[in-house]
Amino acid sequence: TVAGLAAQAWQRARRHGEPRVLFSAHGLPKREIERGDPYQDHVERSARAVAAALKGLLGTEPDWLVSYQSRVGPLEWLGPYTDAEIRRAGAEGRPLVVVPIAFVSEHSETLVELDIEYRELAHELGVPGYERVGTADVSRPFIEGLARLTMRALANDAEIRGGTGGRLCPPEFGRCPCAILN
Repeated sequence: TVAGLAAQAWQRARRHGEPRVLFSAHGLPKREIERGDPYQDHVERSARAVAAALKGLLGTEPDWLVSYQSRVGPLEWLGPYTDAEIRRAGAEGRPLVVVPIAFVSEHSETLVELDIEYRELAHELGVPGYERVGTADVSRPFIEGLARLTMRALANDAEIRGGTGGRLCPPEFGRCPCAILN
């Protein structure tokens, strides 16, 4: 679903030059990752999976990276920051395909931050094309995929508790929800 939507947006953006795919996720203070939160690992694995599917759809490896948005307060947050990557794209004259990788539904961070604030920033900075991919939301493939995963997990209680070899988190992430349940 996400890769298909991203491929369509990439084709539109390509009219303005060679697009960069920007997988934007909600930020998190770095200290949370240092304490063992697996969020960054999950986001980056998701982005790699979508990028691989996107390569299959496009027939070429897209230029892509993960960035983080929605920083608040004085703490150091995960980077690179989405707004900094928009600035870089403007300086390089690169169109952007923005994929909200850690958001499954539309809300203020997609509808306001990505669609309004970052689109305006991209326009001000001369980004030649700005395409924002929609979230999976209530699309049939997404809902059917969730249903399949749920049914499989319910049929195997060990999988729910993460007992299938660390399905969700590598061992170094002590704050993995499955590690906590075991």
